[in-house]
Amino acid sequence: MDPVMTEREPFAVLGVQTQIKRGSETPELYAGVWKQFESHRHEIELLSIEKRYFGVNFPTRQEDVTDYLAGMMVPDDTPVPEGLVKRTVSDGQFAVFKCPVEAIGETYRHIFTVWLPEAPVQFDPGVPVFEEYPEETSENPIRIHIPVRKKT
Repeated sequence: MDPVMTEREPFAVLGVQTQIKRGSETPELYAGVWKQFESHRHEIELLSIEKRYFGVNFPTRQEDVTDYLAGMMVPDDTPVPEGLVKRTVSDGQFAVFKCPVEAIGETYRHIFTVWLPEAPVQFDPGVPVFEEYPEETSENPIRIHIPVRKKT
């Protein structure tokens, strides 16, 4: 499972956000966040740039806590409706892995326990990790973007 290396420009995501403590990640937790997103989906889609969805893990000041934002890409100047959050995913170099939606957990385990220790790059903890979901996930793979930089 080798990634494609890519450079990304910064982009804004509008959606719903929750804090997640490392070790508490379960499929049910993420399903709950996406269920909350669904209650705002129509409103977000009207403002979105395209029919793709993003699950973004923003680093926080706490090493074992991330802000998880489930949403869609919007123009930078989009006003934020009440109850939603807009954040910018910073630019950078990313290792991009494709997998079926059912294999997200297994793919993350592979990335961080098998691929990354042997990779010619290292994880960049200051940049968000994110998943990019196509409109139809049953037919198309998702793309997991891991921020990387040269090994030091």
